[in-house]
Amino acid sequence: MTHRPLEILRKEARAADRSPHLRRKNIPHTDIIDSLDTIGGTYHHGGPFDAALASRNRDKKYSPAAAVHDSNMEAIRATPREYLEDALRKNRPLQGTAVIPSGMEDFSGNIMQYEEGADLMREPDAAGGAYRRYEGVYHPDDLKGKGANFELERDLKEKKRLAKGQAAEYEMQPRASRPPRSHHRSFSEQPVSTPAGGFSNSADLGRQPSTSKRLSDGFRRRFGSIRRKKQEVL
Repeated sequence: MTHRPLEILRKEARAADRSPHLRRKNIPHTDIIDSLDTIGGTYHHGGPFDAALASRNRDKKYSPAAAVHDSNMEAIRATPREYLEDALRKNRPLQGTAVIPSGMEDFSGNIMQYEEGADLMREPDAAGGAYRRYEGVYHPDDLKGKGANFELERDLKEKKRLAKGQAAEYEMQPRASRPPRSHHRSFSEQPVSTPAGGFSNSADLGRQPSTSKRLSDGFRRRFGSIRRKKQEVL
């Protein structure tokens, strides 16, 4: 290890400044984001689309676009033609990739032929192994990588599902314990008995209260009890 680490950092900085993509002729023009930055001099803010610049892809050995060429071509083959035309003509992000399984017909009747890649987040036999699927940390059914919270959330969902099922069963059970209600006909439905002399028996009418009178008496008792409770609280 050298005794002058700062000198090494300066040499690396000068070598980075001499990189081909940073030469004046290869510097990208000012875009919308750069024009919004009015502090200091002209400065290009790097972004994800800089990997597609011609200055970054002169050498195939170090080209970012060449590194993902095969996977991009496979994604294009897995995208229906209608989505490709929509992205090219209307400048929209590409969508619909692998929306139709391989071997099935697309919207125009053409057979989709493409190879599905490995799921790097879930498949243990993927190239390089599953991404961050540490042994003993993730449950085999944990497809979203939740880790220790997966089993806890699964148990909570199972309890809620069982609780809803029991509630539905209680609602469907017949109420056999309650005594059957006897339907009392109102006074208007009962035949009026008239004595032989032609006069009605007023005493019998007084002993047959109507349904409306029974309801009004019940409401009066309930509201009276509520009013007494409020007075006791005050």
